[in-house]
Amino acid sequence: MEQIEITLKLNPQQQAQVANLFYEAFPLKVKYLWFFTKTREQAVELLAQSIQFEQGIYAIRNEEVIGFLGYNLGKKAFAPAKYKAFQKVYPPFAAMWRYFFYTLYLRFHMYNEDILQIDPIAVSEKARGTGIGKLLLNEVEQLAKTMQITKINLEVVDTNPSAQKLYERFGYKIKKELTSGSFTVKAGFKKVIFMQKCVEINSHT
Repeated sequence: MEQIEITLKLNPQQQAQVANLFYEAFPLKVKYLWFFTKTREQAVELLAQSIQFEQGIYAIRNEEVIGFLGYNLGKKAFAPAKYKAFQKVYPPFAAMWRYFFYTLYLRFHMYNEDILQIDPIAVSEKARGTGIGKLLLNEVEQLAKTMQITKINLEVVDTNPSAQKLYERFGYKIKKELTSGSFTVKAGFKKVIFMQKCVEINSHT
């Protein structure tokens, strides 16, 4: 089996791979919920301009990114709303309203400084079923402990039951469910499940 490396740092080529993988994992959300992009090229460019790569954990195989986990911490998002990024992709009016809606979306996905929010986790189609998701979840838990953070939050949609089962095996508990109904149908789901894991931190005296 080819060796998989978990890393926090990427070269420029690998950063471009993350932007493409982000789109491939969530094309409907990118198009109908986050950025309202008309083409893949627009979406990938916007993601490449927006992602804060230092807030990610990456799985590399043969120098290629095959999975990643981004996280929000406090008011710092993995893929924040940057008006300049929207301006580089869209004409002024189109950039303005897309920026407004994405800012609104992010406002409901940011937490207090003592909570790490996974947003998102993605594995390339060719690497699914090989344990990449488990490696990333293990790594983010260790990262939370290093940061002295006791709670990790994530969200999963109703159309992804296999991911929910994985999170439950890792100790994540359902905190609440939100039915979004027709508002998110085009984005591929009708309900969001909010989950949380409490992390034990060894106290040093």
